[in-house]
Amino acid sequence: MQERGQRGYQVRFGWGAAGAARIAADAHLLVWVDVLPATATATAPRPGSDGTRAPLALLPDGPEVVLGHLGNVTAVAERVLRLQVDRGDRCVVAVVAAGHLDEPVGGGTADDAGEFPDVPAVPEFAVEDLLAAGAVVDALVTSGVDHTSPEAAAACAAWTGLRQAATHLVTASESAGALDVDRVHAALAVGPQLVTLRPSTEQA
Repeated sequence: MQERGQRGYQVRFGWGAAGAARIAADAHLLVWVDVLPATATATAPRPGSDGTRAPLALLPDGPEVVLGHLGNVTAVAERVLRLQVDRGDRCVVAVVAAGHLDEPVGGGTADDAGEFPDVPAVPEFAVEDLLAAGAVVDALVTSGVDHTSPEAAAACAAWTGLRQAATHLVTASESAGALDVDRVHAALAVGPQLVTLRPSTEQA
């Protein structure tokens, strides 16, 4: 039986740290998509925000890790194009939706100590992260990076089909309902800058 992982595709899509481990081991760029900060896991804070964190200790070594959200998809696509120029070859991109976790990865005590379990928690579906991941894929396709896996194509279709209602869907979502309305609006107002959470760890 063939191993899962979307290895035949340039643009891939998965959920959470476990999905990242499956689809990003040979990627050049990992886009960690997290729209509403309080629904994310530990441990790297987003500059200018008050809570978005990515589980860098659980993400596969190798790819550069950047933060993706609804406001910076153009910057993500531009970064991919620059990487392709630098490499002189195509850039494999793993788009990973953070999803919702009721408890941080590892649980309260382990998380406070900066420790993580061997098997990360599986995140629940989060509409805001699906839409933003789809927006990232759509920006890549528009820029010409269009060899997408079926999973990435489905996320893209969710975005293109629902983009006109995206703000309403996010603010009315289950995740948003658990947050103060001001934090939700602040998260949606984050600017277009690309934030690098971790540089590439590939050997030169």
